[in-house]
Amino acid sequence: MVDEDEMALNQVYTEGASECMNRVVNKDLHVEGSSEASTAESAAGYDGEAAPVETKQQEEAKQQEGSAALQRMGTRFFSPKMKSHRKKIIWTFVLTNALLAVFVLSLLSIYWGATYNRQHYMFKVNVLTVIQDESELVGTTMSAAIATLVAGVPCTWHVFNASEFSEKYKVSSEEIDDKVVDLIFGEKYWMALNVKRNATNALYDSLTGGPTAFNSTEYFEAIYESGRDPTSLQSAILPNMKTLEGIYRTYFLDQYLPSLLGNLTETPPPDRIIAASNMNFEYVDYRPFYNALLLAPLQVGLIYCLLLTFFQLSLFAPLHVEMSKLLKPRHIILYRIGISWLTYFFLSLFFCTVSAIFQVDFTKAFGRAGFVVYWMSTWLLMMALGGANENVISLVLTLGPQYLGFWLMTWIILNIAPSFYPLVLNNQFYRYGYAMPIHNGVDIYKVIFLNLSKQHMGRNYGILVAWVALNTALLPFVLRYVGKTMRKRAAAAAAAQQTN
Repeated sequence: MVDEDEMALNQVYTEGASECMNRVVNKDLHVEGSSEASTAESAAGYDGEAAPVETKQQEEAKQQEGSAALQRMGTRFFSPKMKSHRKKIIWTFVLTNALLAVFVLSLLSIYWGATYNRQHYMFKVNVLTVIQDESELVGTTMSAAIATLVAGVPCTWHVFNASEFSEKYKVSSEEIDDKVVDLIFGEKYWMALNVKRNATNALYDSLTGGPTAFNSTEYFEAIYESGRDPTSLQSAILPNMKTLEGIYRTYFLDQYLPSLLGNLTETPPPDRIIAASNMNFEYVDYRPFYNALLLAPLQVGLIYCLLLTFFQLSLFAPLHVEMSKLLKPRHIILYRIGISWLTYFFLSLFFCTVSAIFQVDFTKAFGRAGFVVYWMSTWLLMMALGGANENVISLVLTLGPQYLGFWLMTWIILNIAPSFYPLVLNNQFYRYGYAMPIHNGVDIYKVIFLNLSKQHMGRNYGILVAWVALNTALLPFVLRYVGKTMRKRAAAAAAAQQTN
């Protein structure tokens, strides 16, 4: 009992002593911070006069006046005292602009180059041509010249007759039409021209008293998938088929049809001649790009997806710093990985919900499960993009925070340049895009939204998983290096402070 009373008494004494010391310190500070007027007041106190009581506002004003007197005054830019600073400004200006010039001319050229001189690479576009047309009524079929005419059209044209095609792909004559469509869907060719059986016989019958007029669109079918590349197929690749159509129409009207009419014993009715002269291809878009809204999640939206992974890292940065001082190294790593992956899980849900709000159709390829597939794919994509961001940004902030913007632009351009435009129309340099997270994400999204072939999905998911595994494996080494560097800097700063 006595011990408890004594402890309580000691505590009260300690608190009282602390309060007294605080008051003394505050009083001493007021005395030290006073001006000549306060000195006169102190002298008046020694003469027995009572010093006037100052208000709190007056005390603060005097303190500000005292501190203002100690502040360094500004000077002119061209003052002799600024000579060393002017040299520093000029050097920094030159170095910064040189760095920006190198960055712009090198990195932005990668993006511009993705659309440069496409015609030069058009030979890499493979186009299938199947000529099934054969005739016993006419010596030369109307489609025989196509094999020669394609030589004057860009692209690489693979021309087969019915027997050659059946032998190569092991199909019967009745299965040729379906096989042509299957080859386009399987992305073996970018386009196909399928000239169907009995085209010449139908033309001949229509001009010699047959029951129906000739309709070229029933026999000349051009097949493609605009969904395979929404921005480039119709603008850059499909025009080559239209060029062939124009060349063939000219040949047909100027040479073949007049020759055929000259060999007939009777002149056909004018309406049959007009119908035969209307030479056009039937264009079949097997997987159409049906909604411009899809450009948001397929292109620009993916840039925002990448940036969002950076935002979450910057928002968690203060908490990461605090936890790094409390947790053991192994637990820091587990904490960082867990926080990031869990954040991406919900962030990807929010990102995908925007597409759902604007009524994007997720059911094309996977039915009602389409949204879940889209969500999980986006989660995996964010982990791949965000993991690289987390590792590199941790190093950048440690070694040179001013270069953070350079990394973000580099990471964006390296991803989108080979992803938003077809690699077939680019230089071989852009083949690195097959390993980029966004390129593989775009391929997956095209399957989800446009029901393209699923044959590459295994590779796409595998590359994204590889990015996640690589980033996760590198994170411990990055954190160890960052922690070691920061400790060295803290020790150096403490030593410098003690020296001063």
